[in-house]
Amino acid sequence: RLSLVHDIWGYQQSLTTFVLTFFVNQAFSFWKDIYNIARNVQGRMDDFQLFIGTNVKRNEDGSLTMESEQLMEDIGQYSRLFHILMWASFAERFSVLITPEGLKRMESRSLMTSEELEVLLSVDLPPDQLQYAPLEWMMIRAIRAMEDGTLAGDTATKGKLLGEISGLRKDSNAFDGKLAGRMPLAYAHFVQILVDTFVLFSPIALYADLGMYSVFAVGILTLFYTGLNDLAKIFLDPLNNEKFCDNSIFMDLGVLIRESNSGSTVWKNSGKKLPF
Repeated sequence: RLSLVHDIWGYQQSLTTFVLTFFVNQAFSFWKDIYNIARNVQGRMDDFQLFIGTNVKRNEDGSLTMESEQLMEDIGQYSRLFHILMWASFAERFSVLITPEGLKRMESRSLMTSEELEVLLSVDLPPDQLQYAPLEWMMIRAIRAMEDGTLAGDTATKGKLLGEISGLRKDSNAFDGKLAGRMPLAYAHFVQILVDTFVLFSPIALYADLGMYSVFAVGILTLFYTGLNDLAKIFLDPLNNEKFCDNSIFMDLGVLIRESNSGSTVWKNSGKKLPF
């Protein structure tokens, strides 16, 4: 009878291995998609500021005018604020930043001006959509610079900037759709049941062949099969909003924010003076 259980368990082993490895692969693909979107958002912000930096008004010696420097400083500051508020709307551990108290704290740390704080507190938007305000400020500030001659105001330049800001909006909105439809619950539940039943019957199925040594075999199978299942769940929560387990592997959003903060000034500084 134990041999019969072992044969049945062997069929389930093949099914469980196939389904579980596919599940992990799908979960890792989701994690990579979120990471790629995060990098695309950074790239869009860099593209916008690079295009601004190469089309602003300059002095005869090639250096930036005071108006051009102020334009790039303003847009860089708006982009930093947009990026922080964007992550605060998606990541639970940063959600305090989109509360009135969090906004006031950011203003006290010079992450925004008092005027910007007043606008964000009075704007008719839900907290998880506050990032759209500085996103619009970036484009409106560029358009006003075109009107006063600080920035090239031809149709091609305006069209390119509108395309970049629209792409930035599209990429930032992609997070919401991805996180909302990451994996059907029934699929994840089926995999959990499959792994649990496989591990549960392992001691009985392996005892016929291994005897007392089945204890060690069951320990190894449990470690790897349940470990892979847990790894897939971690991949499905890249922002750690579910707090699946302690010391879980998740994206360090602080690194992404610091990188974008650094990138918000690099184009102004790198093009401040020209060798020709």
